[in-house]
Amino acid sequence: MANFKVVNRREFLKLSGLSAVGISATGLALQASLPVHAEWTGASGSALSLNVFVHIATDDQVTIVAHRSEMGQGIRTGLPQIVADELDADWNKVNIVQALGDKQYGDQNTDGSRSVVGFYHTMREMGASAKAMLILAAAQAWGVKPEECVAVDHRVTHPKSQRALRYGELAERAAQLPLPDPKTLKYKSPDQFKYIGKPVPMVDLADIVRGDTTYGVDVVLPDMLHASIERCPWLGGKIQSVEDSAARKVPGVVDIIRLDGGVEPPAFVPLSGVAVLATNTWSAQQARKKLNITWTNSGHQNFDSEASMRALATQLPAASKIVRSRGDIAKGLNGAQQKMSAVYTVPHLEHATMEPPAATARMTENGCEVWACVQAPQRTQQVVAGAVGIKPEQVKVNVTLLGSAFGRKSKPDFAAEAAFLAKAVNRPVKVIWSREDAVRHGYYHAFSVQHFSGGLDQKGQLIALKAQVASPTIMSTFAPDQVYLQDFEVGQGFANMPYDIPHQQASVHATPAHTRIGWLRSVYNINHAFGVNSFIDEAAHLAGQDPLAYQLAMLGADRVVDTRNEGFEKGYNPEYPYSIARMKNALQRVKASVGWPAKVKQGEGWGVAVHHSFLSYVAVATKVVIENNRVRVTDVHIALDCGQVVNPDRVHAQMEGAVIFGLSLTLMGEISFEDGAVVQSNFDDYPLLRIQQSPNIVVTLIDSNEKHGGVGEPGVPPIAPSVTSAIAAAGGPRIRTLPVSKQLSIG
Repeated sequence: MANFKVVNRREFLKLSGLSAVGISATGLALQASLPVHAEWTGASGSALSLNVFVHIATDDQVTIVAHRSEMGQGIRTGLPQIVADELDADWNKVNIVQALGDKQYGDQNTDGSRSVVGFYHTMREMGASAKAMLILAAAQAWGVKPEECVAVDHRVTHPKSQRALRYGELAERAAQLPLPDPKTLKYKSPDQFKYIGKPVPMVDLADIVRGDTTYGVDVVLPDMLHASIERCPWLGGKIQSVEDSAARKVPGVVDIIRLDGGVEPPAFVPLSGVAVLATNTWSAQQARKKLNITWTNSGHQNFDSEASMRALATQLPAASKIVRSRGDIAKGLNGAQQKMSAVYTVPHLEHATMEPPAATARMTENGCEVWACVQAPQRTQQVVAGAVGIKPEQVKVNVTLLGSAFGRKSKPDFAAEAAFLAKAVNRPVKVIWSREDAVRHGYYHAFSVQHFSGGLDQKGQLIALKAQVASPTIMSTFAPDQVYLQDFEVGQGFANMPYDIPHQQASVHATPAHTRIGWLRSVYNINHAFGVNSFIDEAAHLAGQDPLAYQLAMLGADRVVDTRNEGFEKGYNPEYPYSIARMKNALQRVKASVGWPAKVKQGEGWGVAVHHSFLSYVAVATKVVIENNRVRVTDVHIALDCGQVVNPDRVHAQMEGAVIFGLSLTLMGEISFEDGAVVQSNFDDYPLLRIQQSPNIVVTLIDSNEKHGGVGEPGVPPIAPSVTSAIAAAGGPRIRTLPVSKQLSIG
């Protein structure tokens, strides 16, 4: 039986950083050395370590370690270009290598739009430290003061004597020096930046185009077996019986092995399943079809998601908690000139990564080695160690490129499967999830049912807003007694709504989970941005006012959102204050981009939404055309204020990707459960936006000197409400239940 380790709630919070308020910068002390990999050597000499991230070979080649996972967002370029800038390196002489999973790199969990936020200063420190060591090495070689030396373009010069030494010539001497005190380091001013803030091309771009990169699905080892796993269709089920005689007769099949998972809470432990191991993928897949398995019941086998959401839309559970309260909500609603109410529903969603989960593992003399497309290599060490009964430091995790991830690949259950099977057969084993596996056995974005009630005064302004939400928490995956959304979840646009409404109340209602709940790109912001923005848009229409002007009016005066005196302690982050001025500016910029209010023909409409998430501010205006009950999104204008930008080309691309991702979820995204099992299976019934459906996208990056905010996720949440508001403006139905395809055909 698999010796899988269950991560409890406290451990999960510690590992994920979710116990912190907002997103905190991740500090990392300078470290002098790191085991030098063979591939880190230059053509004429070995790389010498100046710190944990910077290594210089005697032939001038600089190797910078990328410790975050690359999934198309360009972080293997963005963070190294920060290092290279402070190092004054020649980018043409810089090599990027992927770090192993190792705690010496600090936080490697690449999700939550935290890479630049958490490591901008650390990367600058690494570059500046290495440069200071090179300058000191040159000064010692010449017998001069370091202050007389200058580093520029991959060499150190002494202007007075016009002498110069290349970095490669200084590397050996510099590597022997102690690390400088961080307090003594000198940093560039923004006007001196050579790479930071510039559109440096992705370092992997050419290899990706040529097909020379290695993704998780590409790994091949000698004597490797291929595994295909039939998993229990519902949460918590275990293997009751297996009839595998027919499967064993398929040519190429080597073994059939049980994975006795099905634990609750599931954490990152693999689901119960039966694995067919064969010499090739086809044989494993065909034999798997011949398995006859019966599963035990678990209490989740009767879960019907549609029925559950309908029930919650009709009546919320009595068990609830108020998470924010301002003014007197009863008085505000009773004294309103006009009243309104609405219920907004978002279904479960799946990540739908282009590359499904994939991992290859083998046991070694010292432990276990894994190759996998994982977002969290250190977490993978821990999960794999639990699966094979060794210590985490005995697990070597090689991180491949990720063919997109969106949060799914930060849950390394698939790596644990490969490791457990490799130990069982004492041979390397590759596990690749099929598309059907990925759709039916994932960690799903939580469904949400939000009830809003509002009251307007004689001027049409909202003076009272009551918001209630029922949605399973991510923490249910780690603790079965958790049925309420946590602070870090309601703090994603629900308990910290920015509007200047005198009477407000927000509450959460007990909602048990019946599947593995996980985080998907932008997490609960998707649900909350949809509900909140939709209700504000409906209020604008009820008041007979322009929706964009109404948004600006309801945001109120420039200020910092602070809910500490309203019952929500986590609604204030002093390091990254939630600025209404920046929120309104994002709306103004998208207004200018569109030329709002834009002229429209019959059947056309514009919708607008704004949202703050991951320390960034995004406003979106979307145009739709409705004809013969078919809706087509033609234009999306998106404005982003993420503070200082490291690589504008990558940020621009992330906004375009967020639009496409958000439209797929809004128009067609739905995971539903019947009899405890996922109904959908592939892109035919869980479709993504096709290229011919893609709209014209206009991206505005707002220049800012503010601290860095997230980029990968903030563009997604405002998409849904901007689309549904545009549909209403075009004369279509008011969409309160996603996806849109439930009521309109998608063009």
